[in-house]
Amino acid sequence: MCAPQLKQTQLPPVSSETGPIEVNLQKQNGKKKQIKKTKDKKTQSPKGKRKNNNNKNQQKRKNKNKNATKKQPQEKAAQQELTLEQQGRYVALDCEFVGVGPGGYKSALARVSIVDYENVVLIDTYVKVNEPVTDYRTFVSGVTEEHLTADLAMDSDKCIALVQKILKNKILVGHALKNDLTALGIEHPWYDTRDTAKYEPFMKKAKKNAPSTLPRPRKLKDLALTKLNREIQVEGKPHCSIEDAIASLDLYKKASAKWESAMAYKIDRTRQIEFLDSIELSEE
Repeated sequence: MCAPQLKQTQLPPVSSETGPIEVNLQKQNGKKKQIKKTKDKKTQSPKGKRKNNNNKNQQKRKNKNKNATKKQPQEKAAQQELTLEQQGRYVALDCEFVGVGPGGYKSALARVSIVDYENVVLIDTYVKVNEPVTDYRTFVSGVTEEHLTADLAMDSDKCIALVQKILKNKILVGHALKNDLTALGIEHPWYDTRDTAKYEPFMKKAKKNAPSTLPRPRKLKDLALTKLNREIQVEGKPHCSIEDAIASLDLYKKASAKWESAMAYKIDRTRQIEFLDSIELSEE
């Protein structure tokens, strides 16, 4: 490409009378210098203003640093630091269901997903249903007839036995775990259960005029959005049990320090009550 051409200015012809030309040039130069000085004066701020601006900027930086240092310990305090061995005790579970019986109102296990503390998938399988499915609930569960009749779908009894093996001596995390455990037909110790639907700081407070003063569970979708800034269970798309299990685990991690402190208190109180009960029984 060609460079842009500059316009050439014609110089006045050289003559013997150079005096007036030099004077004119001197005047022009003098005007330019004056214009420059006035511009400099306008752009330059007074010393006092500069000092005030510098002080304000320094104060803002200090405040920002203070706020940043305050937030970091709070976030660390909310999450407990675990060793690899301790992390190995945690798993998160989520299941998907299909409808059986008249109208498909009764839920039957159709998919099981379990992840570990680092979100590694330990099991994710479709489960064969032992009775006729009357509603696949595909719009929510994502489960179709092909999923349950495929060779990869696990036999129900084998799946439940495998899940029990994985959950043994583990701290189980999930959302509304009662539904999952009921469908699996298994139980898990309350002191090794962390249910994000039942953790009080995650629950809705009762309204003033409500008949019950007890807090109510919130949807996993709402908790993920407000607490994790994460969108799950998007409308028009089926749920993903792996995604839901990870979301519940991340919610637990976010509040793990306070949660474990509350659990330690409950466990200790339960032991004290059991001990006192045992003393009373021995005295009888």
